[in-house]
Amino acid sequence: MSVIPSTITSFPVYIKIRVNDQPTEAIVDTGSAISIIHSNFLKTIHHQNFLHQPQLCQTANSTPLNIIGQIKLEIKIKSIKTYVTAYVATNLITSILLGNDWINPNHIHLYGDQTKLTIPDQRGQLISIPYVEPTSINYPALLVHQVTLPPYSQKLVDITCQINVANNLIFEPYERHTSKFILTPHTLLNINKNQAKILLINAQDRYQTLSKNTRIGTLSRHSTCPIYATTLPDNKHNFLLNENHRSLSWQSQQLKSRAVPYGKNNSNQTKSNTYCHHCNEYFLSGNDLQKHLGENCD
Repeated sequence: MSVIPSTITSFPVYIKIRVNDQPTEAIVDTGSAISIIHSNFLKTIHHQNFLHQPQLCQTANSTPLNIIGQIKLEIKIKSIKTYVTAYVATNLITSILLGNDWINPNHIHLYGDQTKLTIPDQRGQLISIPYVEPTSINYPALLVHQVTLPPYSQKLVDITCQINVANNLIFEPYERHTSKFILTPHTLLNINKNQAKILLINAQDRYQTLSKNTRIGTLSRHSTCPIYATTLPDNKHNFLLNENHRSLSWQSQQLKSRAVPYGKNNSNQTKSNTYCHHCNEYFLSGNDLQKHLGENCD
């Protein structure tokens, strides 16, 4: 079976929705017969009853679309709950696309000149949903392989995302790993064939394991792009941190010290967190300190 959605234009219609209670921005495409969700985005939300049914489809501009199955999803707009059985693709250009199989049954009407669409609520009253200009399109970054980190160690690991090729994407670590003292620097990444490498640091005194497809962070393109000092050069020897127990143990202690009880003064915290215990030098940011440590400070 070959389904042919329309080619998504340079100015697609985006709206804010919740997919199985996960907030995201969706493309609404009246030229597409079907709704499609990216497999990587599906991995980040709660779902069940995935129907594995691989097929190769083609878009209107003859681009192959690799469909691996179908899944029933709850699409919530404001307080209105709707449902759609979406195709799951591995190479969609966005997190989710809502086509005519969602638009028509829910009586959606798009008004391009007013940059909005309408949807009837449970009482039949039309609710206006404004189009949004995505200031940031976020893509989950997932581990390619299971990773085991020894105590006080660091490791370059492969991550994957739904973007095939891109330069200067902003990587932001997933906060839940920080609480387990698994540290990852903010950085700018170049993506090639859906993959890149990041540095993981285990600041604990025990082994820690992260399974395959664990969400390790988020990749994004921002309209106003903040600049991070930490980058990933091609030569790994230029940026690996100095691997020694004392350095990582100290980072662990500094991270723990950030948990300051409410009401206590932590005005000197920034200073102590950007201090090199080897050479007694202070730095303006944690990124500058990490770069300094990467140069094997003695």
